[in-house]
Amino acid sequence: MSAVNMAFISSFKVGRETVYPESLRERLRGFPLLADVGEAALRRLLSEANWFGLPGGMLLKRDGENDRALFLVVTGSLGVFVDDEKGGKRLVAHIPAGETVGEMSLISGEDSHSAQLVALRDTELLRISPEGFESLIARHPLVMMNLMRVLVKRLQETTQRPADVARPKTFAMIPLQEGLGDEPIARRIASVLVQMGSKAAVLDANSAEQSAEWFNAFEAAHDVVFYRGDAPDSAWTQLCLRQADRILLLAESDKPLPLRPLDLPAFKERATGLPQLLLLHRSGRADELPEHFALRSGLFESHHHVRAHNMDDIRRLARFISGRAVGLVLAGGGARGFAHIGVIKALIEAKVPFDHLGGTSMGGIIAAGIALEWNLDELIARMRDVFVKSNPLSDYTIPLIALVRGKKVSNLLREHFGDVRIEEMPRPFFCVSSDLTSGRIHVHRAGPLWRALRASVALPGILPPVTHHGHLLVDGGVMNNLPVDVMSQHATGPIIASDVTGELDIRVTDERYGERPWWWLVWQRMRGTPSILSILMRSGTVGSEAQRRLVRDQVNYLFEPPLPDIGLRDWKKFDQAVAEGYEHAISVIEKNGVPLTDVWAEGPAVMLPHKEALAR
Repeated sequence: MSAVNMAFISSFKVGRETVYPESLRERLRGFPLLADVGEAALRRLLSEANWFGLPGGMLLKRDGENDRALFLVVTGSLGVFVDDEKGGKRLVAHIPAGETVGEMSLISGEDSHSAQLVALRDTELLRISPEGFESLIARHPLVMMNLMRVLVKRLQETTQRPADVARPKTFAMIPLQEGLGDEPIARRIASVLVQMGSKAAVLDANSAEQSAEWFNAFEAAHDVVFYRGDAPDSAWTQLCLRQADRILLLAESDKPLPLRPLDLPAFKERATGLPQLLLLHRSGRADELPEHFALRSGLFESHHHVRAHNMDDIRRLARFISGRAVGLVLAGGGARGFAHIGVIKALIEAKVPFDHLGGTSMGGIIAAGIALEWNLDELIARMRDVFVKSNPLSDYTIPLIALVRGKKVSNLLREHFGDVRIEEMPRPFFCVSSDLTSGRIHVHRAGPLWRALRASVALPGILPPVTHHGHLLVDGGVMNNLPVDVMSQHATGPIIASDVTGELDIRVTDERYGERPWWWLVWQRMRGTPSILSILMRSGTVGSEAQRRLVRDQVNYLFEPPLPDIGLRDWKKFDQAVAEGYEHAISVIEKNGVPLTDVWAEGPAVMLPHKEALAR
């Protein structure tokens, strides 16, 4: 039977008895519900059951004959969705082939269903009515005992280790433009995944006539399966969409994106999330965006640049797909942020890749350089040019808005980052600023890079705020100096963070420090008492202790270079900060690092330990 047409009952009548194929009987014998119950119980179950198909992306309605029924998932899988705090639906459980669903309402006798069941792919189900189940357990009570064992095991798995219900297994790669049906990107990604130790495979239109049972067996035999669509609106492409846990849209960067949205099966967006866009760059550069990109950007969750003949892009996609993409988050901290460069150097030597980058203030600037694929020498030269050779905070003005004009900062950012837009950067990137108008953080994922960084470094009182649609944006460190939580919203792998906030020596012993006359303060300033610049910079980068504790629960690997002799404005200590960051990272890796092979599909690598190990 073809998986394309799922509205079927593949059985026939012999007299008054419904006869099912032996393949179905064989599959049911392996169900935990029917363990050790014998052929008589199997025949009784089939006599009480209805066999039907539910296309991928369709809702299993719980009314009529489905109300309080027990369902056995024969092939495919179901997703269990509940209401979330934002009024949407959240996937909380995955019911694969061989499992049952509907037990609670069957046992309790209540017909209220707080969760919704959606087919995650083309799915075959057996439905047993409450009356049919009572008839079955009256003759074969072992079935009820098996059902209790299933529920107890499910409860234990939920309480002991929360299931990773979000980990996708099947990916539909759908061409948005004609002529991309034979593009080998899916096979290249699958090849890299195989090198990483995964069982990965690609299915194309040659498999269109296979049965749902065949697809189920094929998926069970692999860790990752790519369903490669052949044309935007073909029957095979529709099957690919129904089978997918995640949807990847493929488009060439030099051609316009279609204005008509992708025709997804009902409820598919709920099950898979918004699609991700893969932009193919024939020119080998990642600075081209197709027509209508901004208009269509709300129809995909994120996008990835795939440059012709660039295997680094393919490896990066493979890590995103396999849940191994490395996120790097860098904190703000003025001149102390130069230590991030040393940490990055140590990680590069350990062959750890950076797939998704983000940061605040100085951390955002350095992360942007890595996202633009500057090598270490270029990154060091540019940072030295901006902050050591020419102090960017030296164009003082009448402090009506801030102490400095900010024009020098803006000019330097434009000089080094040009007119690049964040969505054009070869690696995913974000930075954060603080929205004084709304009282929330503002995450920059699109628009001119230099202007986003200008907002992220706008220390209140020192640099003028940046306006954005009438809102005032200032340094991200005011609200979130280490935005690991922002990274975790899109993370598909470990998150590495570098925090240079530390405990600065910004204290005074004079109890009347703030009440002294100006000449006294000038004298004290010459003796090292904190100035207005030091106070404002510390206020804009320290964040909150509650926020710092929060990110420590979300980060996987954390570096905290101590930097005891480096202040926020010690621009001339550039080399010292880089060296201390490097020495700190090397010592942590040598003390706690565990050598692994081919973790990143780029040869031997050092996998850093979890944050608890780093703290020892």
